[in-house]
Amino acid sequence: MSCGNVSTDCQSNHGTKNMASHHENASSLNEGSIAAKKKRESRLKGGGLRQFSNIVCQKLESKVRTTYNEVADEIVAEFSGARDDAAASSESDEKNIRRRVYDALNVLLALDIIAGDKKEIHWKGLPNTHIKDLEEIKALRLRLVKKIGKKVAYLKGLEEKIVGLQDLLTRNCRLLKCGSASPEGFSLPFILVQTSPHATVEIEISEDMQLVHFDFNSTPFSLHDDAYILELMRYNQQPESTDASQSFSAHSSSSSVTPRGTKPFHWNSETHLK
Repeated sequence: MSCGNVSTDCQSNHGTKNMASHHENASSLNEGSIAAKKKRESRLKGGGLRQFSNIVCQKLESKVRTTYNEVADEIVAEFSGARDDAAASSESDEKNIRRRVYDALNVLLALDIIAGDKKEIHWKGLPNTHIKDLEEIKALRLRLVKKIGKKVAYLKGLEEKIVGLQDLLTRNCRLLKCGSASPEGFSLPFILVQTSPHATVEIEISEDMQLVHFDFNSTPFSLHDDAYILELMRYNQQPESTDASQSFSAHSSSSSVTPRGTKPFHWNSETHLK
């Protein structure tokens, strides 16, 4: 009786150990399955559109021409093969992958990296933005250099005009002190018309003094503005002679002169009417 009881107890203990070992193995398998599932879900959710875009780019670049289904099938197969439980392929995972691939293709289409031709997809290539940006920067630099050059010339013209006006003011003050200033003068701004002293000139002026018509009867003539005359006076460093003033005829009005730049105006019929 005692031996039988001992045998029974031994068998019972051995069965208990087997059941515990079975439970441990089952628990280990369940933990491995859960870990694999979490790893798969993490890869599907964590990668995002950027990861799928990189994968799709690599596929399209290697194939040059392909289809959406071909790319999606290959990526689904790659993700399925990387799983620890390949047999437990989830339909929802596959749909998720295909949706990500489709989104990535739309992004690449919008960026003009690929082109769609009916069902085919054609790889165009990544844009070489460095060369394009460099050319745009060079063109912008050239435009800015030209703009700066114009502003420098404009500033120089203003400075020369100020110097001319200061010289004229000094000259007029000196003449006033000497008592030899002319009671009549030219109002600024003005246009000076110059031609031969022996020319026959017909002049017509509108009633509102806005339009002047000159007919020089084929005699050469020149037009000068006040900035040009001031520049000549400054460089020549001499006052206008009486003979020269008698040979010139000018009509000026502040309302009849259109705005102009600081560059002196000079026009000669002999050079412009040939």
